[in-house]
Amino acid sequence: MGFGRNALGGVLKVVLTSMSRGSLPRTNGTITLPGLDAEVEVIRDKFGVPHIYASTTHDLFFAQGFVHAQDRLWQMEVNRRLACGRLAELFGAVALETDRATRTFGFDRLGRTDYDQAGPLVRGVIDAYTAGVNAFLTQPKLRLPVEYKLIGHRPEPWAAADTMAFTRFMMWQLSHAWYGEIVRAQVIEAVGAERAAELEVHYPPGNPITLPKGIEFHRQAATGGLPGTGDRMLRRGLGSNSWVVSGRLTDTGKPYLCNDMHLPAVLPGLWYEVHLAGAGGAGAGAGRGDDFNVFGVSLPGVPAILVGHNDRIAWGMTLAFTDCEDLFVEKFDPADPHRYEFRGEWREAEVIKEPIRVKGRTEPVVEEVVVTHHGPVIGHVVGCPERKMAVQSMALRPCPAFEGWLSLDRARNWDDFVAAMRLVEAPQLNVTYADVDGNIGYWVTGKVPIRAEGSKGRGMVPATGWTGDEEWVGEVPFQEMPHAFNPERGYLVTCNHKITPDDYPYFLGTVWVSGYRARRLVDLIEPADGKLGRDDFESMQMDLVCLPGLEFVKRLEGLEGDADVALALKLLRSWDGRLTADSVGGAVYEVARYTLVRSLLEPGLGPELARRVMGQGFHPLLQSASEMYGHDTVAVSRMLDDSGSWWVAQAGGRRAVLEKSLGEAVRWLRGRLGSDPRGWPWGRLHRITFPHAMAVQPPMDVVFNVGPMPIGGDTDTVCQTAMLVEAPYDSQSWAPTFREIVDLGDLGRSVTSVPPGQSGQLGSRHYSDLAGPWLRGEYHAMLWERREVERQAEARLVLAAEGPE
Repeated sequence: MGFGRNALGGVLKVVLTSMSRGSLPRTNGTITLPGLDAEVEVIRDKFGVPHIYASTTHDLFFAQGFVHAQDRLWQMEVNRRLACGRLAELFGAVALETDRATRTFGFDRLGRTDYDQAGPLVRGVIDAYTAGVNAFLTQPKLRLPVEYKLIGHRPEPWAAADTMAFTRFMMWQLSHAWYGEIVRAQVIEAVGAERAAELEVHYPPGNPITLPKGIEFHRQAATGGLPGTGDRMLRRGLGSNSWVVSGRLTDTGKPYLCNDMHLPAVLPGLWYEVHLAGAGGAGAGAGRGDDFNVFGVSLPGVPAILVGHNDRIAWGMTLAFTDCEDLFVEKFDPADPHRYEFRGEWREAEVIKEPIRVKGRTEPVVEEVVVTHHGPVIGHVVGCPERKMAVQSMALRPCPAFEGWLSLDRARNWDDFVAAMRLVEAPQLNVTYADVDGNIGYWVTGKVPIRAEGSKGRGMVPATGWTGDEEWVGEVPFQEMPHAFNPERGYLVTCNHKITPDDYPYFLGTVWVSGYRARRLVDLIEPADGKLGRDDFESMQMDLVCLPGLEFVKRLEGLEGDADVALALKLLRSWDGRLTADSVGGAVYEVARYTLVRSLLEPGLGPELARRVMGQGFHPLLQSASEMYGHDTVAVSRMLDDSGSWWVAQAGGRRAVLEKSLGEAVRWLRGRLGSDPRGWPWGRLHRITFPHAMAVQPPMDVVFNVGPMPIGGDTDTVCQTAMLVEAPYDSQSWAPTFREIVDLGDLGRSVTSVPPGQSGQLGSRHYSDLAGPWLRGEYHAMLWERREVERQAEARLVLAAEGPE
């Protein structure tokens, strides 16, 4: 069966690749387009990255829309349909539940509101981008990507609402907290509050805190203050890696900023590299093109640069994991399903009818969305149809985040950076900062709610919606959000870990990632004697030391067991803690750890709830993993160290459960990989694939996917490569989808790695050319100076304005 599928897939790949080559966009010569103010140059370098030179803001973003459509049109099609709840129109009933969920959360409705409330700059940029996409779609003899031919579809015009809906969808996906409330409630119901408390997330003592001294603000240059804050801000308080190092610790005397964002590996890749460069001169657009000179990664379907650098500052982003979402159990009137109780009175819920067209059906499916003052009622689309739960989320409110990103792209200094951060009311992000003047800094974005005094769960379990006792009563003031400017120690590290000490005056949340990645980075930065350089930072981003794995081995002292247990102990005790793809000890650790977690959780919870506690999300596409992910390792360590642990007792006691897990791991590895332990390297189990949307139907996976490829790491290594809880052990959850190392002493020496390739077109040589270098830890230049772009150009396209008739 597998051989036949692969053979058929191989044949189809040859045919479809040939067809795709005939559909590749034009990247040389001149194309005349209506809607441009003046001529635009698009120079693609040898990595497939377009450098866009335009004289007006309108033309700059018009051209960004055009090149996005040239290289990523099919991806943009899927993105907008996912966000707007229109996948079923293309893929039929299999996508209906996804559409029901996205219509319920309301990303399309939110996006339209954001656009209506936006100012002239934002609307001008989005309108220009939309016009650029549609200029591509209306070209004579348009050559569509091969995916459109396979499904017999022709794209409809792009709309500003498509951009806004996808932006809102991404903002929501980068926010966390509500699903963990459901899981906690289910665990309490299953085993009681006391036993559930053993599973609660606790930040490991001794692991770093991002701002160990609280908010730090040390002015170092004439520019770069936070207006109006004064000395009161100096009081003691405050999936991805970012760190910024000041010049006194580097080999150049200037800062470096490093960032690697951990998100699902997909094909085409989530990110699209682009350089947006103004060439000077006034225009008729929303501003001047020379307002922007910025290089970094963008999202296909969305204008602007999300992460990167301009000619003055650089920035990086990681998820902050602040708790900005709550669930409220609503009490509806049994006689009227659209009335709900609040503080002793009945209120009318908003009811929105969402017709969903489904391929193969004549009549649409009408989804009835019910919205209370807390937010949309979501229980029926997140696996809890018996609960009328509304979600209140900062990511589901109108906000000016888009303006924040445009402001960030043009920021000149710390003050401009802070002003941009104020606009990013969602999502909740740690944003690192460095500038060419030598300053470094950090700010946590996103509004954080203040909950009513005495709220029982502080956002940890679903709240009672009808009493009004657990409402949000305010927000943490922006100027008191965690931040730092030129901290005394000379560096900042953020890896989704705990942000502030316990005496910070506001509740930010408790579900921080464990901090092992941060601890490893701090261990590498602190003894560096002020001579850290780009090679050091490249090594750090590829670091595979697993600190929890080394701690696990220490807990095995005194164990012996049968022959299988003895073999496991031998392999683990000789392991150096590095989760390389060829590590046998690493494979034994990972299989034993996973087996141990299940052995401890499943007797009390059963397999399904145990997987949710381990972090399985409610939906494979919308949320494959929840904020609970990765915390089982720390919880299990606490259990093993607690002689009174109920969970350990249920599993037969500490020694018994450890020996059982080690023995089962060896037997599983032997059955899966053969009898010789030398044939058990971690990379045979742990592989990464960049999956394409068409690959759900074999043998299209053979045609479109890149991989599987052996890879090292796990969720606790700096080079983080996470598996799905329900499908061990391949890295199917997330990985570093983008790496950047920005040298603020010489921007031209900055490097990046963005897999698997710039193009989404199967027949392009840039479809997967960056996957291998990324896997090997290789980088390519973020070409900055025009002369260097010209020197390494592989294509030059002129977009010419249509002359007067």
